[in-house]
Amino acid sequence: MALWLAIAVLGLTVGSLLIRVGFIAHAKRRRARNRVVEKPNSHYTPQLVLNREDLDRWENIPLERVHEINRGEIERLVAKAKAAGVESLRPNERTFLEHMAQVTPTPPVPHDLPGSHEPPPPRPPQPPRPAKLPNPSEARS
Repeated sequence: MALWLAIAVLGLTVGSLLIRVGFIAHAKRRRARNRVVEKPNSHYTPQLVLNREDLDRWENIPLERVHEINRGEIERLVAKAKAAGVESLRPNERTFLEHMAQVTPTPPVPHDLPGSHEPPPPRPPQPPRPAKLPNPSEARS
């Protein structure tokens, strides 16, 4: 009887060990299958980057070109986005900021600032072209 009991305990121990090893292997395969690795040069832009670009665009809205009522709302929403993150904005608040960024584009950067690209210098005026002279072979005939 003791022999059967020892065999049963040994069988349960080995069986549970095999089940545990099988489960761990299965979990590793499942994790590897669910993992999505971004390919280099893909067209996917992470949401964090998109949110940062949105916040930068909203911060650069020229407030001096906006009505004072909208100016206060823009300042409040940008402060909220900075403090709690862009995700904390409601859809209608995001739409308002996007609309204000489109309606009031940032003024062009002056060319005299360091680091700005200067336009090419204007081309000097060309002298007038002479009138077309007759071809000597045509003049003989």
